[in-house]
Amino acid sequence: MTTRNQEYDVVIVGGGMTGATLAIALAQLKPTAKPWRIALIEAKIPQQHSQSGFDGRAIALSAGSIEALQSLKLWAEWQSAAHAIRHIHVSENGHAGRVTMAAEEFQLAALGYVLELSVAGQQLYRTLPTYLNITHYCPSQLISFTQSEDWVTLMLSSEEQLTTRLLVSAEGAHSLIQQQLNLPVEQYDFSQTAMITSLVVDEPVCGRAWERFTANGPLALLPLGENTYSVVWCQSPEQANENMRLDEVDFIHRLQQMFGFRAGRFMQCGARALYPLSLRYLPQITHHRVVLLGNAAHQLHPVAGQGFNLAMRDIMTLRAILQHAVDPGAYSVLQQYRQQREGDMQRTIGLTSSLATLFAEPAFPLVVTRQVGLMLMNHIPCLKNGLVQQALGHKS
Repeated sequence: MTTRNQEYDVVIVGGGMTGATLAIALAQLKPTAKPWRIALIEAKIPQQHSQSGFDGRAIALSAGSIEALQSLKLWAEWQSAAHAIRHIHVSENGHAGRVTMAAEEFQLAALGYVLELSVAGQQLYRTLPTYLNITHYCPSQLISFTQSEDWVTLMLSSEEQLTTRLLVSAEGAHSLIQQQLNLPVEQYDFSQTAMITSLVVDEPVCGRAWERFTANGPLALLPLGENTYSVVWCQSPEQANENMRLDEVDFIHRLQQMFGFRAGRFMQCGARALYPLSLRYLPQITHHRVVLLGNAAHQLHPVAGQGFNLAMRDIMTLRAILQHAVDPGAYSVLQQYRQQREGDMQRTIGLTSSLATLFAEPAFPLVVTRQVGLMLMNHIPCLKNGLVQQALGHKS
């Protein structure tokens, strides 16, 4: 039996990192002297589903994202489990060119932090109940929705009916809201698969992160403990499947051959998982009383670790605009959001896609160009600063 209609100011579909963080960010607002009424809809309970938005992966949080999380009073709980990135080393396998970056160059305590998604998820789900203006529908699923002049009406799998002035899709790449609205999607298949694992080494990590461009694809080592890295190795689907079949000893040997010994000797690895890689973004991120953000609006190559950082800037921009909005779903509000986000989205998409494709090309002239570029960037401060400022998340 269908329950009575529930009215909200904002309904967020998707309760992963982006959706849960957005719910907390908006629940703190009081634009009309009282808090927004927020609903968060999530199909899976994170602790029970390894393939939810809080699985075994880790994310790199930029300095800009840390500042945003601090303003939302979320960072204090995460910081004890986060691992600082104080040095970044970028190089190409078999060549001398490299770029090094250190936090002290930019008067920062850290260039960013690495955090396991499961840790972030546990904290977010402990925080959500402390906001009395957030109603959490979990597990529950959006079945359909209809738009009218002033409202969006949603039907859930539980047969509950909700109405809202603003509907937000934070569902990830396969958004039901995008599909029902038939919004155009731009896609590019990188013909690569990301292998995710953890790696124990025989030397202290000391806050170092490594980005190594190999013939198979970019290979990143991110600090995840005193002697542990989180590994993201991008390679062809065929190579990834072959590497998945190797036993631990042979896999570690192959990984060491590909990366080298700069980070020490590789001793042990954790479970391996594969994720196909593609660029996917929406040229149109708003519709009538609907906005799409995070991976629902833009799914990036992980080469520069910008996925959640871009989503975090989506969250904070929407929050700032709604701070003084009377009607959160008004056309002028969503138009302002779209205009403020377009430039940053295009720059970040361009940066990550260019790095992914440029370093995948083995042609000799491009190899030379890459090496000269890395050398110049390492010795000309203005070139390095431009790249770092974008990566730090201070450009919007």
